[in-house]
Amino acid sequence: MKVSVLITAYQHEAYIAECLDGVLAQQGVEFELLVGDDASTDGTRDVISRYACEHPDVVRAFFPERNMGHGGKAMFDVLVDRARGEYLAMLDGDDFWTSADKLRRQVDYLDDHPECAMCFHDVLRVLEGSGGVGERQNGADGPRAIDVRDLLDHCAVAACSPMFRRETIAPLPPWYFDLPWGDWSLYFMAAEHGELHYLPDVMGVYRIHPGGMYQGLSRLQDLENRTAFYRGVRVPAAYERLRRRRIGATYLKRAREHDRLGQRTAMVRCLARAIQAEPGIGLTLPGALMERWRGRAGTIRPDPG
Repeated sequence: MKVSVLITAYQHEAYIAECLDGVLAQQGVEFELLVGDDASTDGTRDVISRYACEHPDVVRAFFPERNMGHGGKAMFDVLVDRARGEYLAMLDGDDFWTSADKLRRQVDYLDDHPECAMCFHDVLRVLEGSGGVGERQNGADGPRAIDVRDLLDHCAVAACSPMFRRETIAPLPPWYFDLPWGDWSLYFMAAEHGELHYLPDVMGVYRIHPGGMYQGLSRLQDLENRTAFYRGVRVPAAYERLRRRRIGATYLKRAREHDRLGQRTAMVRCLARAIQAEPGIGLTLPGALMERWRGRAGTIRPDPG
């Protein structure tokens, strides 16, 4: 088997058919489609079951009795373990592919570039209900390759776009399951095995809608997730200092947000954690924030979160 396509779905009744259609439309390459529904309570499973019955030679469905937890990462682990393909492509059940040549082009690229552990492509980010055509995730002028330094800066890879060499992410390591984002961490794993290359053509849609897992979070909640991600992700030793700087930076941003909200105790705790992770951060604090820090730092111990 050349490619295994892995779809994780949860409460995606309104979207999963379009997702499955985009995969089944793929041409020019042998592939299997593994779909896991993480105990949805809407009609997602009914749609998947219908497609599995109509395409028994291609679609393999997995329906656990209860939600497996870890934000879909446990489900993804099951699919990775069951996959038979040399290459793995992934997407969530609310996204979809727009090019019937997507898999073939990525397979050809990986076959022709043995130094490449993962390739990804551009997508449109579409806000549901906006009536617009969406915006490109990266653009035609994006860098043709990214590395761990780029990944620590931000995640430029849309979750519906990558194709991996199987051995770069399988089996999934224990630290993977406790991170806020499952897709971003996969790219760090792949980067330890080779280069990550970008194909600038738009071949998919990343859908933004109210039911998305991380939609509706406050700025503070988003920053807390980023702290947890940087604390938990594993990087080569050469990038460890940069990882700690990212930890410190997220704690500093949290401190500023707590300060804005008038949450002085939480502000001081986050400042303490920021300076612990990156001592040089203390030299960059604004004067007013530094005064509040000095006034209360001696009475509060930093927490571990």
